[in-house]
Amino acid sequence: MFIQRLGSRQQLHAAALVLAATASTIAEKARSTSQLIEKTLLPPPASFSNTDSKPDPSNPYPSNPSLKTLNNLAAKLLQFNQHANTLGDCITSASSSGVADVLAKALDHALTRCEQGVEIMKGQVELVRGDGDVLELDPAGETGTPTGEQQNGGVEANAEKGSKKRDVDGQVVEEYVNLLIAYSRVFIFFSQIVIVNEEEQAEWMARNEVGKILALADEAADKVLAGKSIVTQ
Repeated sequence: MFIQRLGSRQQLHAAALVLAATASTIAEKARSTSQLIEKTLLPPPASFSNTDSKPDPSNPYPSNPSLKTLNNLAAKLLQFNQHANTLGDCITSASSSGVADVLAKALDHALTRCEQGVEIMKGQVELVRGDGDVLELDPAGETGTPTGEQQNGGVEANAEKGSKKRDVDGQVVEEYVNLLIAYSRVFIFFSQIVIVNEEEQAEWMARNEVGKILALADEAADKVLAGKSIVTQ
């Protein structure tokens, strides 16, 4: 009987480590996607300022909604990365002492859905990166400095030549941000209760407010998993 209990404990420990690894994977995907946005899609904020003053850190791209939207997504991904990493560390710490079955199942469900959503975000950001028609800008037009062609009445020709052809869909990105916020709340909650004993974990999971938090995260995931394009058609 002791050997059976020991085997069961080892299996639970291994299962918890798998959950921790998944949380770490999600954190890394969020971080790499944020870096992809910052390094390949966002030009220096100073180039979008209409004045000689330093750009506003809270709104570095005031004249370009698509860049402003991507900048916000990159910031949210980095914040989310911290919550996912913390959860992974907490699960690892708790793996030896035990994770209640009801909590383990909830963790598995939340992590699976969240990872799927983050993977979609990453794929869509890579789509923007590889589509030359998206974020194609006329720097002079964006900074507000007229070119000689514009000064001479060639505004229409210059706009046709260098204007953005397609934009980032702000509504879709908002759904991405909502998913990150919803699962940040879930991960913060899980990080707090996974470190208590199994009995307390089960008691927490039985509370109505916990079900509401998890349901909101599921709803946010449903929208992202619909697979809408981040690029306006």
